[in-house]
Amino acid sequence: MYKEVFPSRLKQARKESGFTQREIEKETGISQSRIAKLETGKLEPDLETLGILCNFYDKSADYFIGRA
Repeated sequence: MYKEVFPSRLKQARKESGFTQREIEKETGISQSRIAKLETGKLEPDLETLGILCNFYDKSADYFIGRA
């Protein structure tokens, strides 16, 4: 369940923020290609990446994994 929810929640958060993947790269240091893979479910985040994304989007890890 969590693996299926994460990519769509991540993409939704980015769309709501109005940022492009390139802009997220500049703000977070997470490469655009990595963001694309995370948003399509081809890659799962490590804890460091998840923390960076939670801080950037001001959302909880529970939100990203579908518990909130």
